[in-house]
Amino acid sequence: MARRRRLKTLPDASRDLISELPVEVKDRILEYLPTRDAARTALLSRHWNHVWLQHERLTFDCEFVQSFQQFQDDDGRTLVNIINNILFTRAGPVKKFTLEIDTEKDPLASPQQSDFDRWCLFLSRNGVDELNLSLYSDRGQDYQLPFCLLSCRTVKKVIVEGPFINLPLNACGIFSNVTSLAFLNVVFHRSVNGIASSISIPKLEKLAFEDCQGINKFEISSPKLEILSVISYIYDLVHARWLAAHLKAIKTLWLCGSSLSCMHVSMLPTAINLRVLKVYELDFGCWNQFLVSMQLLQKCPNLCELWIMADELGWEDDNELNDAASKLLEDGSGCLFIQEMQMLNTIKIEAFSDQSELEMLFMKMLLSKSPALERVVIVKSWRRNASEVVRKIQRKLECFPRASPNAQIVCTGNEYARMSKDWMDTHGVRLVD
Repeated sequence: MARRRRLKTLPDASRDLISELPVEVKDRILEYLPTRDAARTALLSRHWNHVWLQHERLTFDCEFVQSFQQFQDDDGRTLVNIINNILFTRAGPVKKFTLEIDTEKDPLASPQQSDFDRWCLFLSRNGVDELNLSLYSDRGQDYQLPFCLLSCRTVKKVIVEGPFINLPLNACGIFSNVTSLAFLNVVFHRSVNGIASSISIPKLEKLAFEDCQGINKFEISSPKLEILSVISYIYDLVHARWLAAHLKAIKTLWLCGSSLSCMHVSMLPTAINLRVLKVYELDFGCWNQFLVSMQLLQKCPNLCELWIMADELGWEDDNELNDAASKLLEDGSGCLFIQEMQMLNTIKIEAFSDQSELEMLFMKMLLSKSPALERVVIVKSWRRNASEVVRKIQRKLECFPRASPNAQIVCTGNEYARMSKDWMDTHGVRLVD
């Protein structure tokens, strides 16, 4: 019997192969497109229009605002109109919503509080899972985060920058299912005068504040909290007591050098579960910050990782402090630790300067009291160039006695992993340098 011949068919060049992709694949394609371009796919065919109307991620960021400015049509539509048209025509839930508007750069793009309220109400009723809200105004417009978002039960991750928040007297049910919270330049108010509100957030795992005011207006109860970040100046003991309430349970703590200046470590409990401590912009030119950082380490007996970014403007031309540090180094009294750091295995210090004797004193103490130390990474100050500086720092550090025979010291001039990027990766936002 003759074997049948299989005929090869050539593909039709006019055939739309992309539109025949599964809906899930097309939705993934839209995720990688800016919102403006994703919306344009609705014009391709009814297949793409269906996918676009059910797309769950909307981003109205600086890129979106710029594209609006460049391609404004003759119909006189405002940015608010366009956001309304995109948001309120959803055929499904909006899982992730990003809004970044800076009216200092574009006053015409400024939404009113009523516009913002409508968007938030719609999101709270349509299954929003992740919120990234950034609103700034130079025209006296203070945006308030509506209560419908504070009490939204579907939200799991919240990043808020700019708007102020009125804390209700009865704070029950606020952020009830949220696991990650980050506030930047947020002012917390109380709706009524009185004692601080008590807020229970049972599922919260990550909590971050950067340059916020009014933290003392409330107390948070969060039994699952593991990562706490307070990158702002702690003005009084109220803020320190607020920090103390979380210190026993958390595993990772972010602080900044300025907050150490007025912190009374004696009132802090032992951070028995703390494994990672990161200090941003520690001023080695400030004797008080230096001493408090030493005292704080004593409160962290199980610390495994210590990361520090030095404040490069603080250490220069401070001869008195350097002389005092040199004296401590010479007479051997630099070992100020009461106890050894038994579990400390990693140290990383960025913006390290060979000009600061206090930094050298700090490293001498750590090396002499860390028997489990394995890796020390020193990133030199960007203001100190040349590879000779790196070699000089390495030679100095290698002369110090080490409690751990396995401790490896690596000095580099590359800023390959700045703490600000690490903070951004941890909390999903950027840290102001």
